[in-house]
Amino acid sequence: MLYGTNRAAAGAAVVPIGGVTPFSTLDCPGRISAVFYFQGCPFRCPYCHNAEFQPVNPPAYPMSDFTDFLRERKGFLETIVFSGGEPLLFPEALDELTGLVLHNGFEAALHTSGFRPGVLKNYAADFPLKWVGIDLKAAPEDYPAATGIEGNYFEKTAESIRILKDAGIPFEVRTTIFPALLEREKLESLVESARNLGINQTVWQVYSLGGRPDPRVKAGIIEFIRDGKLEPFIQVR
Repeated sequence: MLYGTNRAAAGAAVVPIGGVTPFSTLDCPGRISAVFYFQGCPFRCPYCHNAEFQPVNPPAYPMSDFTDFLRERKGFLETIVFSGGEPLLFPEALDELTGLVLHNGFEAALHTSGFRPGVLKNYAADFPLKWVGIDLKAAPEDYPAATGIEGNYFEKTAESIRILKDAGIPFEVRTTIFPALLEREKLESLVESARNLGINQTVWQVYSLGGRPDPRVKAGIIEFIRDGKLEPFIQVR
């Protein structure tokens, strides 16, 4: 199947991209990638390390710059990762960009909170995704505190995880552990929630303080994992 053959001409002149990492070996496992960050996010997570992409601010990213980027990196990059912010906020733009990525011979990967499972299901059905990183923010009872908004999106994320499993798409579930989530009962509930979703391994990311991993949070995570003998189940980053 050919993707994106006419979309650049027929689609939007600009897309809500707020930033680009032109080279990365960390954002898609085992692949040399570039990362495009969508502006706009439904959440206001207190630990967010991309808070500048939460609102949608002008100017938007010219589609011509995106197509030039792809053309200039053929044979060098393997994968284009869409991150944010939240790419699923903009399904039409995400589809258009992904079509161009695949049409130009690159792989496509996604970072998402999974807050719109219906959009994710359609996206995964339409495009062969290399890999997805999905955020499980917390156990159900702690989700509003972890997302910083009213309303509980745990079940939406759980549904998105099931969609990825059913589609056979490689994915990673990750949680940022921040001070308010560090209580043992909350961590135990998080582990139980992940296991109930059929997750075999999860990644816990250490909350950053001044650009560096918070040593108190990291120490608390290591102690919890050691005491619970959870080393095979939890990776720490």
